[in-house]
Amino acid sequence: MFIHTYETQRKDPKWSDYGWYVAAFETPKENRSEITRWCYKTFGSAGKPKGATETRWKDSIRFGEIYFAQKEDLAMFVLRWS
Repeated sequence: MFIHTYETQRKDPKWSDYGWYVAAFETPKENRSEITRWCYKTFGSAGKPKGATETRWKDSIRFGEIYFAQKEDLAMFVLRWS
């Protein structure tokens, strides 16, 4: 699977000096459930976990994108799925 990566600014003004590391991909619908299971197992729940100060990742798999707060998580995703 080909994965395009890029960096973007977060929309929340209090996080304006941090960017999202994005993995964009095109995959058959059948593979999306496998990717989703792997991401939740590897990175935990999407969004901001209770008691956390930062979101680790955002789940947009159904649209073919995943947003990561850390470049290392993006690298792990790319290594696993490319």
